[in-house]
Amino acid sequence: MKSAQKWIIACIFTVGIIALIQFQEQDGQTSSLRTLFTEGKDLQLAREFVLSQFPSLKDRAVIPVSANPTKDPVIPTMATYESMQPYDEGVLVAYKTPIQVVAHQDGIILFTGHMRNTGKTMTVLYDNGDTVTYGFVENFSNLPYTAVAANDLIAEVEPGSMFVKVEHEGENLEPSAITEWMSDVLY
Repeated sequence: MKSAQKWIIACIFTVGIIALIQFQEQDGQTSSLRTLFTEGKDLQLAREFVLSQFPSLKDRAVIPVSANPTKDPVIPTMATYESMQPYDEGVLVAYKTPIQVVAHQDGIILFTGHMRNTGKTMTVLYDNGDTVTYGFVENFSNLPYTAVAANDLIAEVEPGSMFVKVEHEGENLEPSAITEWMSDVLY
């Protein structure tokens, strides 16, 4: 089925459900359809039904990939910095080579943009509650409100300095704790 036809059918289906709910609720009672679409397990069943209508989404195969670490080029990581100094509630980390910034763990990107004190900046909220801000980055790999998994590439940094601020349990980590946090990042 063509994409336009699917959209038309989806719109007709949605308008039909809304009309049916409105018709059923004329006497002031809650519609059984409204309950179906607002309760958790029933909503999951409806989601699975909708996804089953698009075979290209549900039949994605996972392909295992392996690499030979002796032949692959070594990509410098955040922990390969030259120097670190305190800066604006975080630290400035100096690098002599370009690095790739990867997600510390699963999380969501809260902000990407330009800040006065840190240039191109990205803030990530990780699943453990840590909020990490990376500043003076060269390229972003994701947009705000994008979920990231551990080890996903989120930014690139050219030779020079990168700003890092880590908020753990509502308080900013000290530079020595940020050093330890950076060494714990998975690669």
